[in-house]
Amino acid sequence: MNDSLLWEQFLKGNDEAYAILYERYVDTLFAYGIRFTPNRELVKDCIQDVFIKIYSHRKSLKKTDNVKLYLFVALKNILFDYFKGDVTYLGNQQNEKEPVFDVEYPEEDRMIADEWAQEQAQMMNQIMDTLTSRQKEALYYRYVEGMNLNMICELMRMNYQSVQNLLQRSLKKMRTTITNKKYNIRFYIQKAR
Repeated sequence: MNDSLLWEQFLKGNDEAYAILYERYVDTLFAYGIRFTPNRELVKDCIQDVFIKIYSHRKSLKKTDNVKLYLFVALKNILFDYFKGDVTYLGNQQNEKEPVFDVEYPEEDRMIADEWAQEQAQMMNQIMDTLTSRQKEALYYRYVEGMNLNMICELMRMNYQSVQNLLQRSLKKMRTTITNKKYNIRFYIQKAR
């Protein structure tokens, strides 16, 4: 059953549809939430809050064409409400008033046995370290979550052109970093063969 149909069934009071939506998205939401904080329990609590809120307000909720986006926005809002005023989570850049989005993966996810893969991961982490939190966040939505620009606009509360510019600047900065650091991509490709 597709998400839109499940959502409609949930809005009509179908608890099984609600349970399926929860099972379908709980892991994805967790992976998304830990990008903002390493506090796993807080992320789990916030995910529970999302599902409790949508369940208790389901009679007033509207149809949505994109359940995943709806849930991402809801989780981000709950996390941001929690972080308000806590400067340890806020970005350190002048105009950044949101929690820092981090693409670094948890320790257990980073354990890589293969030496070549470790070198690739290290190179990628160095490149990602040159990006701002907002650039990392936009790239995550676009290339990890596969979201289109309109979805990213909604999640990041930015207009279409700004998101497009942000992604382009991010990719350009990554290319420049690769060039400046003189990473020999051919070396890595040959090593992989």
